Amino acid sequence: MADLNVAEFVMLQEGMTDSQKLMFMSQYGSMKKDRIVALVLSLFLGQLGVDRFYLGDVGLGVIKLVTCGGFLIWAFIDLFLIMGRTDEINRNLAHDVANNIKYKGAAGSMMG
Repeated sequence: MADLNVAEFVMLQEGMTDSQKLMFMSQYGSMKKDRIVALVLSLFLGQLGVDRFYLGDVGLGVIKLVTCGGFLIWAFIDLFLIMGRTDEINRNLAHDVANNIKYKGAAGSMMG
């Protein structure tokens, strides 16, 4: 499963003005995590938890760091799971950004 698909982007941007859509794409694009970067970090530095720190999973990153990647078992398993986790984080981020923009737009239209 790759990053957000076109249908998901259309659904998230439903009801947004053109400027809100541009703001959404800008904010999401600057904040989203790259799947390949996560995979490379997992491959080379997974035993230190760097892949989890990159994704914002600080607690899991610390545990991997302290246990040397779960005695390398967890680090190996993460090689197969990290890209899916990246997609999940990006999907949640996209929803949060879209909801924030829509909320600000709704609040602004009520005041103005």
